[in-house]
Amino acid sequence: MPDRQINIMIVDDHQIIIDGIRSLLRNEKNISVVAHANNGREAIDIIAKKPVDIILMDIEMPILNGYDATAFITSKYPHIKVIALTTHSEKTIVKKMLNAGASGYILKNINKEILLEAIHTVVKGKTYFSSEIPIVLATLSSEDTNYKEKQKYSTALLSVREIEILIHIANGLSNTEVAEKLFLSPKTVETHRTNIMQKLNIHNVVGLVKYAIKSGLID
Repeated sequence: MPDRQINIMIVDDHQIIIDGIRSLLRNEKNISVVAHANNGREAIDIIAKKPVDIILMDIEMPILNGYDATAFITSKYPHIKVIALTTHSEKTIVKKMLNAGASGYILKNINKEILLEAIHTVVKGKTYFSSEIPIVLATLSSEDTNYKEKQKYSTALLSVREIEILIHIANGLSNTEVAEKLFLSPKTVETHRTNIMQKLNIHNVVGLVKYAIKSGLID
């Protein structure tokens, strides 16, 4: 029986990285790049509509970073495996990404053979690390607090538009001012505002401001 196709999504805010990985995988048997996204929020929206087996996830991205996106995706879609693909090899960053639920961690300086090995290893339910990443990080100590439990201030539940409106509200703009800035009606802004509060279980503007600060949306 032939191996089943592995559907790949690339999530990176640099198009040259996306194009490069597509080129590397284009002629690979049983591997297909079915989608790409420029940030974590876009990735979450896409996988709700398209079957994906493995996500090659960058970490530092606008709108929604790789940590929060990975935590949300691996929680809601446990069958999807995430491989961090980044330039960062610092221990704290690696541990944070693994605690978010990543099954692999590879650096962007790898060659095609390593990338393929990572994909084929992780799709089998195993973990994979670049040689530069300490293997000891594969088994996190019991003292480590799970990243998902700490993410009380994730914006993963919000749409891109809701995040945009939350930022403006947290910066002190009224519904009318937000509407003018985003070319929306005040009623539409009010609807978004209500939805944001319901999703985050927040009941006043002060709470929204605190949330925006703690989630890193504003200083």
